[in-house]
Amino acid sequence: MARKTFISYKYQDEGYDGGLRDQIINALGRDGIYYQGETSNSPDMGDLTTETIKKNLSDMIFNTSILIVIISQNIDNSQWVQWEINYATHKSSRNGRQSQPNDVVFVVKDELITDGTYRAGIITRENVKNSGVNKISVSASNFLSNPQAYMKKI
Repeated sequence: MARKTFISYKYQDEGYDGGLRDQIINALGRDGIYYQGETSNSPDMGDLTTETIKKNLSDMIFNTSILIVIISQNIDNSQWVQWEINYATHKSSRNGRQSQPNDVVFVVKDELITDGTYRAGIITRENVKNSGVNKISVSASNFLSNPQAYMKKI
């Protein structure tokens, strides 16, 4: 069963072409139509007010059930990734509807993994650890080979 997803990532670490984010969307195949986040065709939100950005992001995240977090070198320095995680892993209400906390898949960039471990994203992972939601960590190459299998595990 396909689940609506949102991908959280540090923009500067992904580059202007979307990098791993776009690879994940492509790897989702037909399930990619359920992706609710930004794409390479999305308008730049850099000039918007903080409140407008929060509203746009919450609109994208509200109906999702899976949050994919790309663990990159500087992920812990992103206030927006931390905000997205907090919003996605807690219940929210709007217009008489309530969202449920998202399950989380940490997709770790392969170059950050040494001897099966990685040190990037410690603050990010701690924020999710304390939220009580289901979570899993996987290398980017493994996730890209079969994203649905990892999303079913949580």
